[in-house]
Amino acid sequence: MIMSPLQYYISVLITAIPRAFLNLILWPVFQPKKALRFSQNILHSVDYSYPDHVLKSVEIDELFHGQLFDVLVQGPYYKDYFGGTHSLKEVATLAYLMRAINPACAFEIGTFRGRTTMLLAQNSSAQCRLFTLDLPQAQVSHKVGEAFVGTHWTRNIEQLSGDSKYFDYRPWHEKCDFVWVDACHDYEWVVSDTKSAFALCKPGGWIAWHDYRHTAWWSGVTRHVRELHRDFPQITHIKGTSIVILRKQ
Repeated sequence: MIMSPLQYYISVLITAIPRAFLNLILWPVFQPKKALRFSQNILHSVDYSYPDHVLKSVEIDELFHGQLFDVLVQGPYYKDYFGGTHSLKEVATLAYLMRAINPACAFEIGTFRGRTTMLLAQNSSAQCRLFTLDLPQAQVSHKVGEAFVGTHWTRNIEQLSGDSKYFDYRPWHEKCDFVWVDACHDYEWVVSDTKSAFALCKPGGWIAWHDYRHTAWWSGVTRHVRELHRDFPQITHIKGTSIVILRKQ
């Protein structure tokens, strides 16, 4: 038996409403962490499924005149880790950016486990110099750069150590074709990292931010990117991701 659109809609409601009631009405009282996760999943779904109402939202290839590139995603990106880039669309988008920009020098602010670092290295030329910055190992619980340590991708990567807010970026000023901002998401750090990214980036180069969520208006990333939008209306949200990107004039 083939369902009519109305039958399908009713079936979805019958399935969804009890779950929503349980998650949003009962769990906040008895299992608040579970209720919070459910609510976050709803917001994440909206972020990834709908265009942003403040920035222009486009498919990534629209920024590069419809060019198509084969990308390389090699490693356990199917595993779910706390933090970092999880969505396959985001992983492919970052890989595409490296192929399209083809930077001679790229700078990542926020290494974490190094999954994104390795992805950037995989999709860059053998001549690309990729610098990545994270806090000293003694100050964090995760293993900095563990995803790429011991792989042949380290030939492209130079690990730097320090707090992104206080690090001396001067040796790399205006030498980078691509800067990826993905360190501390507290507003004060996002503002500082963004200022550093503009200093690092060459004129004509690209800056991208991770974890821009248009439903999370309180987020440090979202808040500051929307402030930037007033002065840089060309800043763009990539559909289906939490990535925004700007080309430095």
